[in-house]
Amino acid sequence: MTTELTREEARELTREKVGDQVSRHVTGMSSCLVVADLDRAAHWYRRVFGFETVSSLDIPERGERVAFLAAGPLRLELAQRDGSAALHRADPPEHGFVQGPSHLAFYVDDLDAALAELAGLGVPVAVGPVDIAPLALSVAFVRDIEGHLIEFVQTPGRS
Repeated sequence: MTTELTREEARELTREKVGDQVSRHVTGMSSCLVVADLDRAAHWYRRVFGFETVSSLDIPERGERVAFLAAGPLRLELAQRDGSAALHRADPPEHGFVQGPSHLAFYVDDLDAALAELAGLGVPVAVGPVDIAPLALSVAFVRDIEGHLIEFVQTPGRS
């Protein structure tokens, strides 16, 4: 007996297979933030998170500078481009009203300890901490030196 798939079932199987193939090759993930002052932003991420600049590139003909930062398995790209416009997001939960990436997120084993360390570095909490019971998460948000939102997430089973 042969089973025929509908066109939609076949598309879904193809999507699943392609996704599985691509994810096998992924070794990490990073994000890029466009900043007004690359040196100042890189210094902030170095001071607060311990990121180090692993490589950088100046492209004067495009008015662009890029720095690639790393801290252990974490990666972050910072880019400065002449004439770029700042985008300010509202604090959560209103931050979701603008499409596109809304924030960086870091998972922590102790949210209270992370927030205490941030406070010691002069980084104020923008929102939180907030318990999100349906997801069994606790979260808090801060802003980097340029106003980008950064979320800290404590998941279940963590102290």
